[in-house]
Amino acid sequence: MSLQKEVWTGDLQENPVPDTSFVFASVDKSEYVENNTLHLAEAGIEPDVHEDYFEGSEDDLPLQTITDIPNEVVLKTYSTSRTRHRELQEIELSYPKRQSVIKRHKTSLAKNIGVRAAYSWSPATNNAYNKITNLDTSASVIDAIIDLEAFYADLDLTENLNICLTAEHMARIKKENKTLYKEILQTKEIYGFKLWRYSKNPLYTSAGAKKPYGSVKEAGDKKASFTWCSDEVFRCFGDTKMYATLGAASSQADEISFAQRALVGNIRANNPKYLGAIL
Repeated sequence: MSLQKEVWTGDLQENPVPDTSFVFASVDKSEYVENNTLHLAEAGIEPDVHEDYFEGSEDDLPLQTITDIPNEVVLKTYSTSRTRHRELQEIELSYPKRQSVIKRHKTSLAKNIGVRAAYSWSPATNNAYNKITNLDTSASVIDAIIDLEAFYADLDLTENLNICLTAEHMARIKKENKTLYKEILQTKEIYGFKLWRYSKNPLYTSAGAKKPYGSVKEAGDKKASFTWCSDEVFRCFGDTKMYATLGAASSQADEISFAQRALVGNIRANNPKYLGAIL
């Protein structure tokens, strides 16, 4: 086949998700991917600390097991729908045309992975290590963010914190405090959180229950702003492949599709921690 698949694949693989995306506020685990399988080790319990243990005692220090929890996951395969093009060989020779075709597939993949990251990095339950704040229409979004800052500080987390705000919550901040609104647009930070904005944040019911992935918004549902710690979530990318059919008889055109192996999730997959949501 005259079409150079590796050129197209290389162009797509170069940056399947733009580094301006909130998805990059995570730990890159790509180097731990082998045969499109990610090998994670979730940290176990921490050892106890003893003060002046040997004063008045000759006993050996207690032996405590702190074995990490193994976690092996297979990367998901994200496939773009076929697109049809006339004379794909000619596009191959024209860099701007090829980039235009690739951009459409890359954008679609990036949006898909972004939606999955937003869903994965938002809390499903409200507990000691995850916080869901359900606001009424008159409540202060700024106060909710301050409360989340305090929630993380109480867990000794003050660095690498992020918040991804919905358009509605950004607008409410602007109405509450225009000076602060201008400040956060310039600094891209608010009360210790690095600021991100996204339109595909996860949905919760009016009662504060997280809806399943891919749910359609219904009456009373709320789109959440969410918070997370970069050290607690991950992204990784595996193989990228291009599939091409030249001169398909059914359409008398060339057809292409891409497949990207990737995964986004929580490092503590069995018990995610340090996630927050404002509804």
